[in-house]
Amino acid sequence: MSSIMLGTPGMGPDLRELVDLDRLQEIQDNFAAETGLAMITVDSTGSPVSQASQFSQLCQILRRDPKVRQLCFSCDAHGGFQSAIEGRPVIYQCHAGLVDFSVAITRGSQYLGAVMAGQVLLDKNQNRLNQMMIGVADQSHAEEAKALAKELRVVALDELHHAAEAVVRLANDTLLGHDSRQLLRATAGPYLGRMASSTPRKTEAPPLVPVETPTTCVDPAEIVENLHSRNLAGNLELVGAYLDWLIPRWSMKIPREHLVELEDVLIGIATSEGMQYGRDMTIEVMSKRKGRRTSMNRYEAQVHAERLLIVLHDLVEPKLALNERSISTLLNEIEKDPTAYLSVQKAASYLAWSESHFARQFKQQTNQSFIAYVTGKRLDRAKLMLAHTTKPVLRIANELDFQPLNYFSRTFKKHTGQTPTEYRQRLETSA
Repeated sequence: MSSIMLGTPGMGPDLRELVDLDRLQEIQDNFAAETGLAMITVDSTGSPVSQASQFSQLCQILRRDPKVRQLCFSCDAHGGFQSAIEGRPVIYQCHAGLVDFSVAITRGSQYLGAVMAGQVLLDKNQNRLNQMMIGVADQSHAEEAKALAKELRVVALDELHHAAEAVVRLANDTLLGHDSRQLLRATAGPYLGRMASSTPRKTEAPPLVPVETPTTCVDPAEIVENLHSRNLAGNLELVGAYLDWLIPRWSMKIPREHLVELEDVLIGIATSEGMQYGRDMTIEVMSKRKGRRTSMNRYEAQVHAERLLIVLHDLVEPKLALNERSISTLLNEIEKDPTAYLSVQKAASYLAWSESHFARQFKQQTNQSFIAYVTGKRLDRAKLMLAHTTKPVLRIANELDFQPLNYFSRTFKKHTGQTPTEYRQRLETSA
């Protein structure tokens, strides 16, 4: 396989924990100087692990703009994903139309990051290359960017193929990691082991291209922790907080492209857990992107994000045998669909328990009855729909399976002190 592989299968650590960053930087700088290719190493979310080497003046200018820099991070993430999924280096066009290649860094079946190189133009047939995403030009530097684009190197496709394979061989031959606890080896040659640096690295001037993590309200580490503990509710809460930050007013709408950052994080996490998971998650995200036309309100964004989180959990979590089910896994099922288990009988059947035993155990673990819990979850969803959609009250009641329909208004008022219509009107007045 023409990719960089670290260690053995298992939970993927942060790439920074496996790689000797000083040695990596030295090799990267030397390789970039010898080949004339820009080079950088990124983690599974596209966030730089190393300093940029030999970056073109054009990319230095573009990356000074936070919005453009975010597109660069996304392109790097997607390029790395694609290399991991295909098991070989991938050559592609970035959002700005420059040609790059990616070499995935993996640990067993897990994707940890990638080495990216390029920032060149092809001498022919560049239009046949896949473009990772379409970027919006930074108009403040438009004239300068046009002039700098003329200074970009023009290379043959074969040169990039040879360079990509050289990256694999170079890492394999040079970064030998000898750890007293574990020898990290790689198929196809390369492995990046943590090594003690024999000489301290000299202090350099701050780079023109900042090495930073994309600004986001979603912490990938927290999502992974919740994923491994089957805590879907925790991840829904994290994403809900992110959307509250992204869409602070109930009447506000955002371009659907604003959710790309969250989507990329989820793709990166899925790919880190397994190549097949990354492929399936990418297909799910891309199929939704193709259908996006109009802006999204808070409710639409919530539904979209929830669906992606549920797909992620369904992909990664192993299927449960009947004897492995618990009240915690039942709560996850209710998070996926608050109307899926509306009766004690159905919930008890999920666990193969008697209704009386289930009712006692559920109240002991949640401090409320099962019916009160499920009703609360449906009312939470109703509040979101009342606040962020124009759906009629009866339609909301029907979608949340309140029967008879007028029971919804009575229950809603009992819990909030307002009827659904009064609740919506108050929000509209305060907007």
